[in-house]
Amino acid sequence: KLVDKSKKSMFDEYGFIVPQEFKYHNHQELEEKLKKLVEEYPQITHLYTIGKSVQGRELYVLIISDNPTRHEPGEPEFKYVANMHGDETVGREMLLLLAEYLCQNYGSNPRVTEMVQNTRIHLLPSLNPDGYEVSTE
Repeated sequence: KLVDKSKKSMFDEYGFIVPQEFKYHNHQELEEKLKKLVEEYPQITHLYTIGKSVQGRELYVLIISDNPTRHEPGEPEFKYVANMHGDETVGREMLLLLAEYLCQNYGSNPRVTEMVQNTRIHLLPSLNPDGYEVSTE
């Protein structure tokens, strides 16, 4: 989805085309958000799982790249991992926002476009979804 950056009114104060709801996502909501990103941006995203948690929740990784399903020799690959411990909730939400930001701004923001075209980014928003589900404020 390419966007004409000259239409500044299309972007909210945080740089998102579609304003984001800043909230904590349970595992089902996290899964839905990741699958929605893949549906909306299939040319630059790919979702895979590295297995299941002890309680059977999928451990999802979202790839963002101009060739998300292909390893390109010489292109750097980065994996960002969040929510290693159940009560580490902010990083989980930050990776969801980063994914949304990169997808929405690809093709309109030169820095984001350059990053997506020249890096293969793996985002693992929750390494410990079981701990997150039982954590309390």
